[in-house]
This record gives sequence, structure tokens and C-alpha cells, in this order.
Amino acid sequence: MPDAKFDAGSYWKERLRRNFDLTGVGFRRRSQAYNRWVYRVRTEALNELFKRRDWPIEGKAVLDVGCGTGFFVDHWLQNGAARITGIDVTEVSVERLKKRFPKAEFVLADVSEPGLDVDGTFDYVSIFDVLYHIVDDKKFEQAVANLSRRCRPGSRVIITDMFGRRTVEVVKHVRNRSLDRYQEIFSKNGFELLEMKPLFFTLMPPSRVASRPVYWAGTLAWEALTFPARWEALGGVVGSGLYRVDSGLRRLFRRGPSHHVAVFEFKGIE
Repeated sequence: MPDAKFDAGSYWKERLRRNFDLTGVGFRRRSQAYNRWVYRVRTEALNELFKRRDWPIEGKAVLDVGCGTGFFVDHWLQNGAARITGIDVTEVSVERLKKRFPKAEFVLADVSEPGLDVDGTFDYVSIFDVLYHIVDDKKFEQAVANLSRRCRPGSRVIITDMFGRRTVEVVKHVRNRSLDRYQEIFSKNGFELLEMKPLFFTLMPPSRVASRPVYWAGTLAWEALTFPARWEALGGVVGSGLYRVDSGLRRLFRRGPSHHVAVFEFKGIE
């Protein structure tokens, strides 16, 4: 069972205090150079989504949940969003980002707590690598309910997780819920799944959705393949090669062995 007493605020405060960079919010056992390639995939996935759907960003309002080091805040600003609000559970994130992005608003808050104090509604909500860190199921449901209150009909929530066939607890701070569970809770709160696409095939380790022997074989192979990426000098080389592999595989397959990006559109609650 997941650890319901997991303290997300303390966990992320410690990570960001040590590394206020992509290793602090990304895959910490790999270098900054490697994580840049991982985040490049996420950025490209966003760009492809908005191009494919012909969705405008310019002039729109965006809520970035778990804004961390501000990677996606910068992305939304660069693409012309008119109003950006970032929320995070750590003071270090909120205080630093207020100074770095004076045109955006930042709120110290936990999206899984009742009475989320954020003003207004938003056209887009980005919540990358956040919901699977909410290991308590009641808090997960509260987070989705909070998101629905910050949406209006037509708002889109963009999420990354595994979205497998079953829910798995990986470590004390990770609970990857099944796609069925996501759809159940989001539907109850007025959302409809629009689409889901794979993000990673080799850049990130496989999920525990396969049989145990297949999972461990894949994990050991990935660890061996990417072990040199622990060092900055080699991380860019390894990341660049795997990025090219993943770019090709994303064009061929509708599902992958690791993270996916999913979009839920708010239809309203009757």
C-alpha cells in the first residue's frame, strides 16, 4: 500500500533546496544534460498537441500546477499566454519564480488540499509529473475536484503519467493510477478524455504495468544503457541518442512503456 503519510512539501523542499534545476524536478539519478533531452520531449509533445488541435496560446490564461523551477512557466510566456499562475508546495519555488517571472503570479499551495486559493479560471492547466506524486487516493480525488473549479467549459487539463491498465505503487512517493481510474475520477468532475500519446520509450525507465519478469528485464536494460548519463559530460551524448530513438518510436506507436501525455477537456458539471 502507498504511504498515506508521505509529506510532499518536505520531499520537494529538500530536492529543490539541493538542486534548483532539472535534476531537482526531473530524473535525479541522471545528469542535468540528460534531463534537458527529457524535457525537450515534453516541450515537443506540448507543441505538437497545440499544432495538431489548432489551439491558440496567445492571450490565454494558464495554470501551471507544480511549477517547480519554472520550466513550463517560461514555455507559456514564450508562447504569448496573457495570464499565468503557478502553484507549488515549496516556498523555494514560489519565491524564486516570483523574482524570475514578475509578469506571472505564484501561489504557495497544495493542489490536493480542500479550498485551493487560486483566483479565476483558466483555458489551460498543465500538471506535468504531479498527480502520481499524490499517493493518497482521497487527496487525488480532491485535487481533481479542485482543478474542475478552476476550469470553465472548454478548458483543457494536460497531464503526464503512465496511464496503464492497472494502478501500481512504485516507491513511497509515486502511485501510478490506471487510465480507467483517471477516467472515472475526471468524468465524475466534469471532464472528458480527448487524447493520449506516448512520451518516452527509452529516455525514461519502463513502468510496472507489464509482468514482473518483463518489467525487471526492461529496467535492468535501461539502467545499463543510461548509466553513463549520471555524468554531465556523457549525459548529453546518451540523451541525444535516445531522444532520436524515441522521436521515431513515437511516430510509430500509439502506446509506450513509460510516461504518456493525456488531455482532459472540461465539459461542466450538471
